[in-house]
Amino acid sequence: MRKVVTIGVVVGLTVALGSQFCLHMANAQPENAYSGPQPKVLVGLARSAFVSLGFSEKYELVSAQGKHEVPAQSSISLGSGHGKLRLTLSSGTAVLYEGEVSSPVFIAPSCESGTAYFTVLNGGNSNPGLSGQEFRGSALIMEDNGSLVVANLLDVEKYLWSVVSCEVPCGWARDALKAQAVVSRTYAVHKGGLYNDANRSAATTVGDIKLWASEAHQVYRGKAHEDPRAVEACNETRGRILVYEGSPAAAYFHADAAGMTESPRFVWGGDIPYLPGVEEAPHESPHTGWEACFDIETLRGKLEGFLQGSGIDMITGREPGTSGRWFAVNIRSGNKDAILKGSEFRSLLELKSVWFSVFRRGGGRETLGHLNPGHEVYVDNGTGVQAIPLRQCKMLNSGRTHLAVNGAAVIAPGESGAVRFLFQGRGWGHGVGLSQWGAKAMADEGAGFEEILMHYYPATAIEIWW
Repeated sequence: MRKVVTIGVVVGLTVALGSQFCLHMANAQPENAYSGPQPKVLVGLARSAFVSLGFSEKYELVSAQGKHEVPAQSSISLGSGHGKLRLTLSSGTAVLYEGEVSSPVFIAPSCESGTAYFTVLNGGNSNPGLSGQEFRGSALIMEDNGSLVVANLLDVEKYLWSVVSCEVPCGWARDALKAQAVVSRTYAVHKGGLYNDANRSAATTVGDIKLWASEAHQVYRGKAHEDPRAVEACNETRGRILVYEGSPAAAYFHADAAGMTESPRFVWGGDIPYLPGVEEAPHESPHTGWEACFDIETLRGKLEGFLQGSGIDMITGREPGTSGRWFAVNIRSGNKDAILKGSEFRSLLELKSVWFSVFRRGGGRETLGHLNPGHEVYVDNGTGVQAIPLRQCKMLNSGRTHLAVNGAAVIAPGESGAVRFLFQGRGWGHGVGLSQWGAKAMADEGAGFEEILMHYYPATAIEIWW
């Protein structure tokens, strides 16, 4: 018997949110696949000082103060006002309602036609990319410390139509798209973003939003970003998720592992049995190799809050993972050191990954480099020059078996000009779980989506949950 955990969302005090939606958790069995209506997902779209929405069909607005009919082709403007929402409902030039209502407000289609959608007419200056986007399903708006949080409640499968379309190029092989569909569906379930109306007494807060529409979670841009090929991939894998010992897997994914994925232990800390570092099919992508260069002033500005001195003498990686991605980064300033987590360092500098070597150049000083143990160096083996991973090289006349467990330092003649730091890296993303470009390479070689998923998430199983 499938164990089902349900979480409810309420608008006002006792108002239900309409059609059923539910969150599925542990002890799933494929032969007992959930047969009820597909769950819905609550997706945070943005924070803004105000928002204006337009409606394609007849909707209904519900708040603690009651209900308001929202005619087709009408609009609603909302702003924050001392813990409440200032609301104006208009149809053409006529104002149908104006006043303050309690947060949150829920605006849902009057009937489940499947064609209803709302448009963000104005998402505020802080969210310029939101304006003009169209979203299926319902809108949920909450006041939160003087700003508005706009969320979208819709069928999870229709949510995936946009997610898969936005996450990978839809011209890729179908099985790469199907693998992404299963991974994105699993990610949504694992994050706890799915709902039904079983519990109507729970209060809705910003904390109830477990999924956001950005790269921080999964990219989601609504109705206008639904490629028919992605829709087909979602429909052909409907309800399928990855599970480990009966529970939804933590189906992390990223753009490109560039040859090898990484264990989460070397990214966030802690092991996950079904997310080891795995080698992937050889492939080329725009992210296979990359460079980023910063002059000293730019770099100092980005790292200002972490510097222990006035300058930056050298940057070195620490604690390389299975692939070589740095778990930590050391910033040397004078005789002081600042150590940052690799993920934090990457975010501050907006690097594609933490799988890099770094070189300090310029200033009339010698060039210093710190080589990544997972990268190749060119070695003369007696018959010719070959590219060999640094960690496989041995140091002559040394008691150490390998040259570089934690990388290696190199020195080259000095250069003139401003001091600058050059990062040479590979891959894009944290490196954990499915590599989208690696999945493409497997699909191009004829692998089915199940084979792709089992390669990146060994020890998991694919089950049908609705």
